[in-house]
Amino acid sequence: MRQAYETQWHRDNDPKLGQNAVFSEATTYTAPDFDDTRVHLWNFFEAVRTRKPVVEDVVFGHHAALACHMANEAYFRQAPATWDAASKTIK
Repeated sequence: MRQAYETQWHRDNDPKLGQNAVFSEATTYTAPDFDDTRVHLWNFFEAVRTRKPVVEDVVFGHHAALACHMANEAYFRQAPATWDAASKTIK
């Protein structure tokens, strides 16, 4: 019964490709089977099609990756890692 309910709910509520998805900062998805890749790809393709900016741009991606790289450097060096903005390197 639960599976039938979830299947019907997703059929009725998941964003359809080519239709506007609702992006709200107040929306929280807590279902264990929510696939955020579909929403991410939909946002990307809409940005390409309409030339509107994406939600997470290249600067956001750079900062996210930089934080991960700094965490790895600190772990493997067994010392704090800092970012040198002038030379754009991890110290």
